[in-house]
Amino acid sequence: MQKITLNQNLCVRCGQCTLVCPNRIFLRQNKEDYPACIEEAEQICIACCHCVAACLGKAITIGNVSAGDCLEYDTNTVLRFEHLTHLLRSRRSIRCYSDKPLEDRVIEQLLDVVRWAPTAKNGLPVKWVIINSADKVKELAGLVIDWIKKQPGTEAMAEAWNKGGDPVFRGAPCVIAAYTDDASPLAGWSPIDTAITVETLDICAAAMRLGTCWAGIFVRAAQSSDKQIINKWLGLNDTETIHGGLMIGHIGEVLYQRIPYRPEAPKIWIR
Repeated sequence: MQKITLNQNLCVRCGQCTLVCPNRIFLRQNKEDYPACIEEAEQICIACCHCVAACLGKAITIGNVSAGDCLEYDTNTVLRFEHLTHLLRSRRSIRCYSDKPLEDRVIEQLLDVVRWAPTAKNGLPVKWVIINSADKVKELAGLVIDWIKKQPGTEAMAEAWNKGGDPVFRGAPCVIAAYTDDASPLAGWSPIDTAITVETLDICAAAMRLGTCWAGIFVRAAQSSDKQIINKWLGLNDTETIHGGLMIGHIGEVLYQRIPYRPEAPKIWIR
């Protein structure tokens, strides 16, 4: 339950709260009226704070969050479409990393931004485990390899590992794993929420000229019969599940000269 405060001394009756609230907890009969909360407002508020961010008079507080807790929005700094398209088209899955360690502060900067990735009903379920040590990444890769060796048709990966390679994390100095709690009432949305959040992290890393690659085989292993083994190593409990993983680091010797071709996706227009 979220306590909602609407200060009429500050309210300028702009009506923005009635427009942006996803659960329509603010109502007013006409433009001259002050908005008022519906009876069950505090029970159904999801604390997304859209109303706080949109209110012209800074009149709304949700829980302990007021306008002063929100970042200022400047349309002049929004990335232009042509710049965004070039970033998205040029982003590559990197499987060649330098030995240069990734600083903790860089990871903190990235994770600070992805707090704003959309999640179902503003559930914000995604939590993180950061393995920022080449030795520890190698150790985790070994656990994944143990699972891989039990799967059919994985002889090539096992052989590459035995020869000193890393077919799991490709020599990345850092792996960031995203997990959620299965006991959450919104757990059914966890795979989608995590995918959106991890891809937001992925694109932000590309903007910082870092290399990334989705660690799909790690995620599969972390959700397999070996889940308890991997969870214990990661410090998670039995009700927590890894839904996404990203290798990340400074790009190695690979250097792209151009953006690879991609065919157009099939489209169905309904008008």
